[in-house]
Amino acid sequence: MPEVLPGEDRTVGDGLFVDLVPSSCWFTNVRSCVDPADWERLRRPVLRRTGYRCEACGRGEDRRTDIARYLDVHERWTYDEAAGVQTLRRLVCLCSDCHLVTHFGYATVQGHDAEALAHLCTVNSWTREQALAHIADAGRVWEQRSTRTWELDLGILTGAGITVRQPPAPQQRAQIADKTLGYEATASTTPSSPSVPRQRAAAPRPARATGKKRLTGEQQAAVEAFTAGYDLTIQAGAGAGKTSTLRALAATTAGRGLYLAFNKSIATEAGRSFPPSVQAVTSHSLAYAAVGHRYQARLAAPRIPSIELAPRLGIDTPLMFGERRVTPAGQCAAAQKTVLNFCHSADDTIGHRHVPHLPGMPDRRSHRVFAGIIVDYARRIWNDLQTPDAPGNSGGFPFGHDHYFKMWALTEPSLDCDFLLLDEAQDTNPALEKIFCDQRDHAQLVMVGDSAQAIYGWRGARDVMTDFDGVGLTLSRSFRFGDAIADEANHWLPYTGQTLRLTGNPDLTSTVGPLDEAGGDVPDAVLCRTNGGAMGEIMALLAAGHRVALCGGGGPLRSLALAARDLQAGRPTQHHELQLFTSWDRVRDYVDHDPAGQDLKPLVDIIDRRGVPAVLATLDELSSENDAEVVVSTAHKAKGREWPIVRIADNFPTPPPQPDPDTAGGTIVEIDPDYACLAYVAVTRAQHHLDPGSLDWIHHPPGRVRTRTTPDNTPTDRGVSGSVHRHRAEGRDHRDHGAGQDLQRDRDPQRIGEILASHRACTATRHPSDPDLPAAARRWARVMTGLASRW
Repeated sequence: MPEVLPGEDRTVGDGLFVDLVPSSCWFTNVRSCVDPADWERLRRPVLRRTGYRCEACGRGEDRRTDIARYLDVHERWTYDEAAGVQTLRRLVCLCSDCHLVTHFGYATVQGHDAEALAHLCTVNSWTREQALAHIADAGRVWEQRSTRTWELDLGILTGAGITVRQPPAPQQRAQIADKTLGYEATASTTPSSPSVPRQRAAAPRPARATGKKRLTGEQQAAVEAFTAGYDLTIQAGAGAGKTSTLRALAATTAGRGLYLAFNKSIATEAGRSFPPSVQAVTSHSLAYAAVGHRYQARLAAPRIPSIELAPRLGIDTPLMFGERRVTPAGQCAAAQKTVLNFCHSADDTIGHRHVPHLPGMPDRRSHRVFAGIIVDYARRIWNDLQTPDAPGNSGGFPFGHDHYFKMWALTEPSLDCDFLLLDEAQDTNPALEKIFCDQRDHAQLVMVGDSAQAIYGWRGARDVMTDFDGVGLTLSRSFRFGDAIADEANHWLPYTGQTLRLTGNPDLTSTVGPLDEAGGDVPDAVLCRTNGGAMGEIMALLAAGHRVALCGGGGPLRSLALAARDLQAGRPTQHHELQLFTSWDRVRDYVDHDPAGQDLKPLVDIIDRRGVPAVLATLDELSSENDAEVVVSTAHKAKGREWPIVRIADNFPTPPPQPDPDTAGGTIVEIDPDYACLAYVAVTRAQHHLDPGSLDWIHHPPGRVRTRTTPDNTPTDRGVSGSVHRHRAEGRDHRDHGAGQDLQRDRDPQRIGEILASHRACTATRHPSDPDLPAAARRWARVMTGLASRW
């Protein structure tokens, strides 16, 4: 569909004015003469050519429940008085506020005339008297045109290839309008008010707006439960107004509130709309204000590979577990990962449960021996992080935001608030969960999120909503999209393990199906499963001549590519974080094995796969999101975002079919819940149209579909929402009690306990200037490795 229709005159009807359609033409307009799919084909290019901005006031959409400003397509008509023809000359993009002004008579009937009048004055910089004079003039024109019938001319649509149903004859149009409005056939077409269509006598007049949009029944239930004093767990589907619901809760009380946001941008945006009594922050900002600011210098320090950190822990001997060889750098990396796991947990001390399970370990006993060694190293790192100036500490271990957050969490902070609102609760780690639950003795607690969007488990997040014992409520109506996209989301929700099902916004028309990009249908966003897939999409779109942006920008990737170019050429890099790396191979090893380097791994993989010249050339062609036609993003980065038209890339693989154990000759397709959650996030980013791309297989699977259930043999943090109360009631302490207790089922526990105790003594007192202890440490490591090999 071309952005400008053949014969369309874009000079007709500029600006904001009252444009009353004659009463004899009501209810027989463009949308009544074209199929919904064709109307959506018309609508998308009109919105796209304006940059998704209202052509009258310049504003974009704001779908928050208390604002609910949408973009509509409005027809501009000309009237040939001599021929009696009403001709469509232009389609314009108007926001719902400007659209209401245009249909001022409808605004008056609905009780929104005051808001429409105020908006007309604001946009046109008119006085109230000027606006009222304009409305009166428009009313007189409307009266005159309403006294006759009009033939409908939609030639600019047929010229664009749109199939138009035969419009009703002029006299039939007037009869349709009278019947729909409830008029008698013989009623006069002259209205009782010059600017307002007569309202049906039997219809109750809606209440005048109070300035805020009405809450849905589900949102109102949440408000009532909150005002009754209950702690709440609110499962809010994609686009279902969770933040606006929290604002509605906060507006019911003058008490001091604290809103914990998922990231800084959400907190900043929320702070503009919450009442002044509510402070919108991130949990890390609270931790930084209390503890983290003391470590600012260490936060800005360069990255250090584990191979250089290992000597600081006295690790200079590999460990062997059967065929599995753990190098000194690998042991150091495991110790750092242990500290990170501890920081995400609700525990008070580092224990064996925090040690990562390395692939290739022969058996569980080998891991327990390995954990006994690594725990000591991890405790030394943690001690160094907390007290870098203490004797024997180097203060040289990498320091991150999760470290000072854990230090703050261990102080058992009491948050100064009367109620606490936790957003995105499905991606909370147990450390924050414990802080949240600990406020229960003095604050009302509300957590809101969408368990089906829990896509950050790989970095320590846990869905804490399932165990929290608040009153469970749901928000299932999405304000983001219509029923078609809601149905698409509902195809994935059963495989996420959640019972929530979405309904669409009845005021929006959404469509699902392939885009004809060759024919000019360009998506606003393309969502990919991986960073590498995103780079491939960017290159293809640039080759097709589109202006493309990368979600989040290409700055970090560009800096890394320049560092790679220097290191690959044997030159030192000026990259702040990689100054201490002497080669690109060292960087590869760092991101593959060091927990602190995991955030760089996707970018390093792109550079290795595409090459530095191709990556830099591609990044040079990127546009900003404001100037781009298409935004390319991974599904993870797209979380919390929305675009009018979304295409899913082709790199979401279809799970392979397997023999069905319950049906002879049958096949099954098992969907991993994490895959289903990511698919659900991806398809719910679209507002108006979704091209499901490689996720379309869910409609025609190669076998019976079921959710994959994988037995988990590794220790997991079950959180504290339920166990916090058991901890208080039973006096439990989850501190680690030493390696001996973990190994009671192993043979010769006394000997193993002695070994671990001796190893602990060696590492706990290790100092770089002590020449004797390294040999002892190596000796005990060899003894333990021998035991592990025999087991």
